Amino acid sequence: MATRYVLLTLSLPEEEMDLALGVLSGYPLIGIEQGTDEFTICFEQNDWQADYAETIVAEMIDMGLSVVFAGLKTEEDQNWNAEWEASIDPVIVNDRIVIVPEWRAAEFDHPLTLIITPKMSFGTGHHATTRMMCILMEKHVDVDDVWVDVGTGTGVLAILAAKLGATDVFAFDNNEWSIANSIENVTRNNVHNIVRVEHVELQDVALPSCNGLAANLYRHLVIPFASAFIRAVEPGGTILVSGILKYDKDDVSAPFLSHGCTIVESLAETEWCAIAFRTPEASS
Repeated sequence: MATRYVLLTLSLPEEEMDLALGVLSGYPLIGIEQGTDEFTICFEQNDWQADYAETIVAEMIDMGLSVVFAGLKTEEDQNWNAEWEASIDPVIVNDRIVIVPEWRAAEFDHPLTLIITPKMSFGTGHHATTRMMCILMEKHVDVDDVWVDVGTGTGVLAILAAKLGATDVFAFDNNEWSIANSIENVTRNNVHNIVRVEHVELQDVALPSCNGLAANLYRHLVIPFASAFIRAVEPGGTILVSGILKYDKDDVSAPFLSHGCTIVESLAETEWCAIAFRTPEASS
């Protein structure tokens, strides 16, 4: 008998997706497909329980998420892997940086070819925030630097830092899927001797001293941890932040500016922005 799948679709703002993944980690799902302010969760029918839709929505609402039930359907088995592979296109960031799935890597000869094969993690390059962070990192990562990648997702920014010449990169995330995927991608890009990946919560991590820090997060995570980021980065170092709606730029910048940081540059694409801060120079 052919396997059947249950597809649950929910509407949710992109900036709340990280918290939603925390809820879903307790369910026996086999995949997530993310759209714009919407995502579809796939279960094997044998694993599906009739109350899952109601329970998942209720748990997310209890966490303060703006989730809305958008649909439920079943589908017959098909070649999901082939369908999935065909849906992931390479992302050409600029004339030097390209983000490609493993099965398309041979088609490109960019100096900075990042082989990123995603699972249920974020950071494939298709989102504006990842592309902008790549552009900023190309400008601000120097040879022999030490960098930190906060909320690494697929590991794309950590891998880019290593390929740009950083000799020590610490990447971490609180999501088990992200950790497994980022470790695989670090190995695929042959930077496993430079990038170390850790499964840890942001509030529990011991940030190492570094030349630069990349945080592609949402505002509710960047703002309260701004001072911790600044303490970790050496005087005159770089902090790159994104995952921020352009309307929130001033609110996100405020704690950094209040601690003496300066804005070096900022980028914007669609509704999103990315900001490069310089930490204050050491007092003489």
